[in-house]
Amino acid sequence: MIPTPSITMRILQASATTLLLTTAGWWAAPPVSAAPALAPLVPVLQEDEEEEAPPPDKREEIKELLSTLKDHAKERGEEDAKAVEVIGTLMTEFPQSGPKDQASIAKGISACLKQKRKQDKEGNFDNALYNASAYALGQMGDLGAKELVKWVGNKQHRGNQALQVNLIEALGKTKSEAGVKTLTDLLGYKDYAIEAAAAKALFHFSGLELKKRKEVFNEVLKSLMSAKNAVDADINNQDSTVRARYNTVSAPMMSTLESLAGHKESTPEAWQTWWNKNKKEDWDELNESSES
Repeated sequence: MIPTPSITMRILQASATTLLLTTAGWWAAPPVSAAPALAPLVPVLQEDEEEEAPPPDKREEIKELLSTLKDHAKERGEEDAKAVEVIGTLMTEFPQSGPKDQASIAKGISACLKQKRKQDKEGNFDNALYNASAYALGQMGDLGAKELVKWVGNKQHRGNQALQVNLIEALGKTKSEAGVKTLTDLLGYKDYAIEAAAAKALFHFSGLELKKRKEVFNEVLKSLMSAKNAVDADINNQDSTVRARYNTVSAPMMSTLESLAGHKESTPEAWQTWWNKNKKEDWDELNESSES
């Protein structure tokens, strides 16, 4: 389906987002900022109105964009680049849309992950469409998390390590509590890159309610100490895998502990000591006291 003139301008205006999605390493870039100025979608309020008017919902433009995305995604090959452009447009529309349109956008982008793409002769995965979808969903909060948890560890993509890492990190960027269990369940996972990605994703949950934050902190600390104790026990360096795991997971785990606690320590042992001393304390009050 060819976009109608009513949405052509929006596709052009989303070019900056599209460049981000199609540039190598885009998934590590900062979250996309508010959408560029479009034709007014929300009515301007009069001074005597008390509440802001809700954003427009169930728009025909969104329906057309999602239909166009579906058509491109089904065709593969060069059409993937066009699908990524539409994803960029939908990202700019998302924050300006009503709840029904937002849900439709998240589901429509998630559906791109159902499409099958073959590996090349060297065994490399064709992840362009998948990565763009993961990144976009990572900017969509609870709705994005609801879709991403379906794809983390999904059998269709389980063997695609690079994509799994991007899906996991995108889930963290949603900052949605709905993703916490999926992420903590990956701590201790046999693939160290996946475990490290989960630890890195949990960095974003410093805004959790304190009790829940402590639970996540404890899970990360237990995994960190497990990795460190395994290294310490291998005094003759007979098992290279234990050192490989520790070298992969320790840095993201230490960073996440600092994010969750609002406190800094330099070694796993120091973090264990801090936890033993402060696990029943109000960390927010501790941080306020240390800043004053």
